Amino acid sequence: MARRSLAAIQWILDALQRDKTKSRKGVGEAINIDKTGVSRLLSGARSLKMREGIKIAEYLGVLAPFGLAEDETPFTPAPKPSLAPVYRAAKGGAGAPATFRIFRSERPVDFKPKAAQFASAAQIFGIYVPDDLMAPRFKPGELIFVDPSRPITPTDDILFIAKRAAPDGERALIGELAAATAAQFSYIQHGKKGAFRLPAKTWTAALILRS
Repeated sequence: MARRSLAAIQWILDALQRDKTKSRKGVGEAINIDKTGVSRLLSGARSLKMREGIKIAEYLGVLAPFGLAEDETPFTPAPKPSLAPVYRAAKGGAGAPATFRIFRSERPVDFKPKAAQFASAAQIFGIYVPDDLMAPRFKPGELIFVDPSRPITPTDDILFIAKRAAPDGERALIGELAAATAAQFSYIQHGKKGAFRLPAKTWTAALILRS
């Protein structure tokens, strides 16, 4: 029989290593199995049942792991944090408005954990701020996450992205939303004076998330 993953019982091994007053014999006595059964359990050759896990946790004085399963089904390991891709961004060239480039067609430069409250949002991605037009709120090199699927309201921080893709990256800029209509976005950048406008026909707005 194929050996099961040790992830389901690693918490037992860790607890035994930390607390020398606890033993494999005690684990066996807690769930009424012999020495051979304990060896098979802690080697991954035997699955761990829910009722056994609860009794072992009580004996070891630790919390039972996430994802207790019923009957003969082994434990499900705790899920890994949800990750979001981080794409390369670079300063743009001359022009109005002043924009930078995001390269979402390329392989992400990194993957970073999402904040717990945003873990279920599938469209979240990150970039490193490439300019200082929103300083001091956003500093160059700062990692930000955005969610294109979330609704936006005035005073939100927004990543604006041009709808027309370009071979040298998507045009983008960061601003504080002043107003939004079906026709246009009005926004403010701290590094410039006054309000600016973008046509909604050619630009889209993605909410910058605060963890």
